Amino acid sequence: MSLKPTPILLSDSVSHILSKFVKSRTLPIRQVERAKIVLLCANGFNNLQISEKVSIGQDSVSKWRIRFFQSLPHLKEVEEKNPTQLEKEVTLLLADKARPGQPPTYTEEQIIKILELACRKPEEYGYETSHWSLNQLVEIAKKEGIVEKISAKTISRFLKYGEDSPTSRPLLASFLRKSRTSKTICRKSE
Repeated sequence: MSLKPTPILLSDSVSHILSKFVKSRTLPIRQVERAKIVLLCANGFNNLQISEKVSIGQDSVSKWRIRFFQSLPHLKEVEEKNPTQLEKEVTLLLADKARPGQPPTYTEEQIIKILELACRKPEEYGYETSHWSLNQLVEIAKKEGIVEKISAKTISRFLKYGEDSPTSRPLLASFLRKSRTSKTICRKSE
């Protein structure tokens, strides 16, 4: 006896949206794969066949088949009441869910204050050096009450990336774009 996969019957609108997603060059690759999975499910393929075609595990195929199947009543309701929102709902359904993780240790405000310190001259704080050392920045960040504890390596990451981990948008640069008054942060010490 073989287990029959959960059949997925898609409306024309949802099928059209998923087909558009599969052809997309701008959507995240995971969303494109998930759209392929759902379309293949709707075309009657079983999980093994789909996993071979999409090159992902059967568990993932099964998870997305079930998740999409369970969401069909909601999608049908959205399609009937507000068809303009349907694409957004399908996008949200195929998107990655937020994952649990350790919350950030330092707030954006703390990071910006540390970056502001680094833009000032050490002489302003009583140091007889022309440039900051990481250990001096650690010491002054604690003295100024910005943080209770911080390592030189963490300050180094802030200076390099603008925040706790590398991203495509450094924090200080985005802060400077948002706030007109902040443009003078690094100029005050010049």
